[in-house]
Amino acid sequence: MKPVLNLVLCSLAMPLAAQWDARLEVPFPKGQSLPKTLISGSAQLVSGDLDTGRGGIGTLSRRLWAFGPVVRLEGGLEIAQWRADGMVSQGTLQQSSTLKQSGLGVGLQVQFWVPFTGLAGEFGVIERLQNYKFSTAAFSSEKNLARTWLRVGARWRLPFPVVHPYLAASYQQPITKDNPVKLGSVGDFATYLGAQGSGQEFDRMWTFGVGVAF
Repeated sequence: MKPVLNLVLCSLAMPLAAQWDARLEVPFPKGQSLPKTLISGSAQLVSGDLDTGRGGIGTLSRRLWAFGPVVRLEGGLEIAQWRADGMVSQGTLQQSSTLKQSGLGVGLQVQFWVPFTGLAGEFGVIERLQNYKFSTAAFSSEKNLARTWLRVGARWRLPFPVVHPYLAASYQQPITKDNPVKLGSVGDFATYLGAQGSGQEFDRMWTFGVGVAF
């Protein structure tokens, strides 16, 4: 009986001893294409939301440090692309808008495992270097930007031998973000759309995915 118990305990601990972790997630980003801004002197409200996000995030991580079977520190690289569609409203005028971001990321993540359950909580930061494309019917903007994102997630390990697949979910949002520019006239609208980080960025997202530790 004791050898069987030892085998079970070893199988539970093996995912924590895994050196590598590969994960693929589907993001559901949301943001504002424009903050709700009153243009001075025109009494026109400019606003717009971005939703219906889609894309993908692929991450490859490696264990850097572990404290027993409970705490694990990982470093990882990611490649990501996501986009969202929305509408820009200026008075009674409405225009469709699209925001797309793609690029690489470098992250650190701590996992906190609940013994004998296959459940773990995750807390980490990701520095993302991305190409940013925002467009409406009349204007477009393309920039390269860097943002630090906070990631809070959870995973559930599936009971498979040898390899260790799991389901993952997370909530993410930027830690740093530029302040919106101030509009002084309707003519500033085009300048506004051409300014990096002036509100038309993703400000949060949920992700759901699968991964494998090996």
